[in-house]
Amino acid sequence: MSVWTVLEMADKHATLAINNFSCGFTDALMPVLSNRFVWIPAYILLLWYLWKQLGWKKTLLVLVAVALAVVAADQLGNLVKYSAKRFRPCWDDWMVEHGLKILERKGSKYGFFSAHAATTAALATTVLCIVKRLPVGAGNDEIKAGNDGPKPRYRVLDWFFAFYVLGVSISRIYVGKHFLGDVLVGLAVGILLGWAVFKLSELAIKEILSALK
Repeated sequence: MSVWTVLEMADKHATLAINNFSCGFTDALMPVLSNRFVWIPAYILLLWYLWKQLGWKKTLLVLVAVALAVVAADQLGNLVKYSAKRFRPCWDDWMVEHGLKILERKGSKYGFFSAHAATTAALATTVLCIVKRLPVGAGNDEIKAGNDGPKPRYRVLDWFFAFYVLGVSISRIYVGKHFLGDVLVGLAVGILLGWAVFKLSELAIKEILSALK
């Protein structure tokens, strides 16, 4: 048995373990967390929070960077899915025969890697990296010279994004749309793309803020 076969079977068994876990309310909760539209109020609240903390100029900068990271993660995910052509668990006969719960419409056949995991990780990484480099206060448009670590008022972002990224990622496995491996790779891709966009924005950040004044 090849190493790849061993890894694939381990991925399948781990996915089934997560998918079959239930504590009474998870069957109702996970499809909700998996729905992109459910998070729209949270995005609006996040936008308001950033505007209050940073002002509209720096919030606009964050939004542009987030848009770049999310679009890159989503499009790369689509490209890889139709290149790798790995079936989603809900389209995998072995998974269905071994008790996979399918809590969402099957949709497209291919799921490697998870665009949901990649885009949420890209969003979270981009926002957290940028806001922790920017000064606090709507009236201050200067770039912080050094990295003094996370400010206490941003702890709410840390907790929100932890819940957001983990909630969406686990829900995609639970509803039968992705293998654990799909999600882990998606998270890694999203984090890397978010960090890359942050580094690119860091190069131009002083010039952009000066132009916005």
